[in-house]
Amino acid sequence: MLLKFTKFNFAIMLFKRYQKYVPILIAIVLVGTTSCKKDIKADEALQDSLSAHKEAPMPKIDTFPKINYHLINFTSNSRKKHFLDSLSNVPNFSQHILMTLNRKDWNYILSSKEILVPEKFVNDIRAYSFFPLLYPGARHLKKLIIMSAHYQGVAFYEYGVLIRFAAVNSGKEKTQTYPGRYALTFKQLERHSSIDSNWVMKYYFNFHPEAGMAFHQFTMPGYPASHSCSRMFEEDAIWLYSWGERAKLDSSKHRIPLSGTPVIILDHYPFGIEYRPWMQFKSNKDIILDLPNNPMKVEEPLIPISQIPEDVRGMLRNRERFIIAEDSLRKLGIIRPGVEITKSVNFNKLRRIKKALELKKKKEMLKTQPEKEDDF
Repeated sequence: MLLKFTKFNFAIMLFKRYQKYVPILIAIVLVGTTSCKKDIKADEALQDSLSAHKEAPMPKIDTFPKINYHLINFTSNSRKKHFLDSLSNVPNFSQHILMTLNRKDWNYILSSKEILVPEKFVNDIRAYSFFPLLYPGARHLKKLIIMSAHYQGVAFYEYGVLIRFAAVNSGKEKTQTYPGRYALTFKQLERHSSIDSNWVMKYYFNFHPEAGMAFHQFTMPGYPASHSCSRMFEEDAIWLYSWGERAKLDSSKHRIPLSGTPVIILDHYPFGIEYRPWMQFKSNKDIILDLPNNPMKVEEPLIPISQIPEDVRGMLRNRERFIIAEDSLRKLGIIRPGVEITKSVNFNKLRRIKKALELKKKKEMLKTQPEKEDDF
């Protein structure tokens, strides 16, 4: 009897000592039981995981402090040189930040009569963004690119959180980068334009194959200057080249339209109305853009069919939209009255034709020349 009592007491003692671990042991047993059925429940678990992620609250990010900007005008090259030299003594000075604020390469800043300068430099380019740090409308999107042609800047989001801000120089007035929804399609480290092989574009990431629109590194003069592409500083182009996702392929290895990282171009540059509007910013808090509630419901762009190379017009999806685009863009005021847009010209093809004609002419001239008589 004493033996039984001792065993019973010992069991009670063990239970009390390890009572707090009982829930954990039960959980382990349950997990083990569930794992036996994981193949059967895999799809359901995935759906539950996705649902939980979608319902998760937006992360909280501390906003950056207000940073005032100053527009500095230079009356002489010597004063400009003295000022720029003095910037090296400013804490955290960054050429890249200064280039981003002015939307131009450093060599263009060196030759500028005025530059926009922040009162302090912060080691996070997002501090100078005019896009919101949090974008609830994009919280379900893995990656998203939002660009403003008006203010010549672009934002990169992951699940609605701004992770990078950069400057762009978009299309000039006669070859604009039109607003609408695009998507990254394919990329090349270095690409020679299919229209003009003299145009060499590094870290090229296309977002409209038919129109030849892409993000890539190229000269940044500080205003819209491209042939409908979005130029970037090399540092930003390299980053995007690595970060962006290309279009997915179907079973036939053809690109699925709009399946790469979404690209939303919000607006157009105010040609003839405003001149470099970002140069008027007084601080990083002057303007924070309102973004679409649902970026994936933004309409595809209106691109005039005359700006699509003739060789690819037959492959256009929704060809009618391209046909009516120019008239619609004029009614919307995106193309100003009296402005004649530049039609797509295949300079490579013209050069080939010219070269063939010159060769033909040379052969004909050789045929008409009299043969020389042999001297004996």
